[in-house]
This record gives sequence, C-alpha cells and structure tokens, in this order.
Amino acid sequence: MTLAVGVFDLFTYGIPGALHLSLIIYVLAHWDMVDLEELTTAPSALQVIAGVVASYLLGHLAHPLSALLDKVAPRWTRTVESARLEFMARVPEARDRAFVHADISLLLAAVELHNREAASEITRLRGLALMLRNSALALAFALLVAGIELVVGTHHALAGGSAVVLLASCVAAVREGRLVQHLDRLKTLEICFWIPDIDSRLGSGHR
Repeated sequence: MTLAVGVFDLFTYGIPGALHLSLIIYVLAHWDMVDLEELTTAPSALQVIAGVVASYLLGHLAHPLSALLDKVAPRWTRTVESARLEFMARVPEARDRAFVHADISLLLAAVELHNREAASEITRLRGLALMLRNSALALAFALLVAGIELVVGTHHALAGGSAVVLLASCVAAVREGRLVQHLDRLKTLEICFWIPDIDSRLGSGHR
C-alpha cells in the first residue's frame, strides 16, 4: 500500500510539479532573474531535495487549476455513466447487478478490501490519468511562454516550432488523460464483477 500511494503521488503531483518548476527556472534564467551557475554550485544532495520538495508543492498548488482543463474540451469528456454503459454492453449479464450502479469511489474501496494488488493497478491508472491532466497545465503555460517569445523574442523559428509541439502535446495530454481515466473506471467495474457478495452488500439490485 505504501508503494501504491508513493507511485500515485509521484504521478499526480511530482512529475507535473517538476514540469512547472523547470518552466519557472527557464523563465527566471531567461530574464536574468536567477543565475543558473550559482544554483549548480549548491551541494548535489541539497539540489535534489530542494527540487523534489518544490516539484511536489508546485504539483499540489497547480492541481486545482488543472481540474479546470476538464471543461476546455467537453467533447472528449468521458463520464462515469459512459464507463457503466460500455461495461454493460460488454457484459450484459451484469446489467441488473447492484454494483454496476454504485458510486465508483465506493467500488474502489471494495476492491481495496478484497484485493490490494488489484486495487494498486486501479490506483496506478488514476495516478497516470491525473499526471496527464496536470501536465497539460504546465504545457499550456509553456505554450504561453513560447507565444510571448514568438512575438517579442529574436528566435522566431525556434519559438514557433516549440509552440506547435507544445500545443500538440497539451491537446494529447488532455485527451489521453481522459482516456486513461475511462479505463480505470472500466477496470474498477471489471474487478468488482468478480467480488463475492458485493451485490448483497450494496442491495439486491438496481432500482
């Protein structure tokens, strides 16, 4: 369980936070507000610790803003209900079972109690989905910086090429994040299908 939580934190906050930190350092160095040579003179262990802590904190601070990206491209939105419908289309015999219509977070708790190893796979998928979504925000900020440099900078070709790559990466991150989130909901339902007595705990059937 400790490993699963660590992987979730790394995916959800650590990696996106590192992207934000890299962008901040780049902007500060580009505008001569920080000396990179002075930063590199610090002890290596201190640099690593400071980078990890700063990345983790930035990941947490940016998390609420990243949630707003879910409203940017509504046609890519995959709801919990869409996962239920796809699961029932694949497994028609589960249509009238109570667990299919239960809250998805409650189902995850049931999986954790039944099989922690199976729950860790769902947690990994959730962390990956959030990593992609949260990283999209950092890519969007980087795209803004590239746009500014395209207008006021001197390296127009480099800035323009970077803007195109960042735009494509941002769109792909949002889209793939929603796909992975859909897959983790499907995985939850698939595992719950095999949990004994889950329907009796949730009710005899869907009303």
